[in-house]
Amino acid sequence: MKEHVSFVLKSVILGLALGFLYIWFFGSNLKTVNPAGSAPFSYASAINRITPSVVSIYIQSNELIRNPGGGVSPQAPFVNKNYLGSGVIVSETGHIVTNRHVIDDARRVVVSLWTNEQFEASFVGADEFTDLAVIKIDAKNLVPAQFTDSDAANTGDVVLAVGNPYGLNQSASLGIISATGRQGLNISAVENLIQTDAAINQGNSGGALINTLGEVVGISTASYNQIGAEGINFAIPANTAAQVVQSVIKYGKVIRSGLGLMFLGDYDHMRFRIPKPDKGIMVSYVVPKSPAEKQGIQSRDVITHVNNIAVNSFQEYRQAALSFTLDEKVTLRGFNKDGEFSKTLVVELPTQN
Repeated sequence: MKEHVSFVLKSVILGLALGFLYIWFFGSNLKTVNPAGSAPFSYASAINRITPSVVSIYIQSNELIRNPGGGVSPQAPFVNKNYLGSGVIVSETGHIVTNRHVIDDARRVVVSLWTNEQFEASFVGADEFTDLAVIKIDAKNLVPAQFTDSDAANTGDVVLAVGNPYGLNQSASLGIISATGRQGLNISAVENLIQTDAAINQGNSGGALINTLGEVVGISTASYNQIGAEGINFAIPANTAAQVVQSVIKYGKVIRSGLGLMFLGDYDHMRFRIPKPDKGIMVSYVVPKSPAEKQGIQSRDVITHVNNIAVNSFQEYRQAALSFTLDEKVTLRGFNKDGEFSKTLVVELPTQN
């Protein structure tokens, strides 16, 4: 019995000694998870920066639906249908960008600021090709959002969607950029969309997709609504939105113009026995006095890139060309019999030719 007690005591003493030695050697490296006075990791600064620039939009449409309410008779059998949306302030004078489908067929648009002040909005202009629109309110002390270069956005970047989902104004959801340059989704005619898994619900349309600095990367526009789909949402890139907004504010619409180029199709290569290039598309005709002719582009030149976007078919070129706006600088890269070239063209109003 004494031997058993002695063994237990020795074990306890040995354990305490080892514990003391561990603390002695490693205790200085032990840290609490959240020491007193330190703040947890947070995206609050990004949200605080964008919050004054994101608005909630309430739309009364021209569409009539059956009156769902009870109450004292007689009642109107039909009432106007209401919608929710979001928007982003882009100027100190009250211009707000949102989705065209948010305010389409609206008879009344009311904008609610983050301070809960409400203003009637007037229509400035819209662009059917990108599903963007600009409205305006008469308000003071507005804070325009800061737009960033969306071409620099990469898959894996952390983003947050801020808007008015289901009337829950100033809501934020977190995710990453799942992909860039998405096309063929039939969301709009011009598609170069940012895909994200940040939640974009009904009412988020027209709101801001921001980076961790609180800068606008894109304008939230749609969710993939196939049954079973989760975390597949889309935003219009900030660069596209900025071009459209500038044109709409200046002209009331987006004035699009080509660069004065026509191209050979697959059938044309066979018909005229002209070898098809391994990459790019071959110019068949250059419009006189056009931006392309002014920069010396000629027939048989091959265009491989438009603003660093590879083009290997007329459809890909057309998708890029639909985003051209008046006075915009467009860089074309390609090659001809003299070698590779890179030329910068300025989009102009088309000539009568």
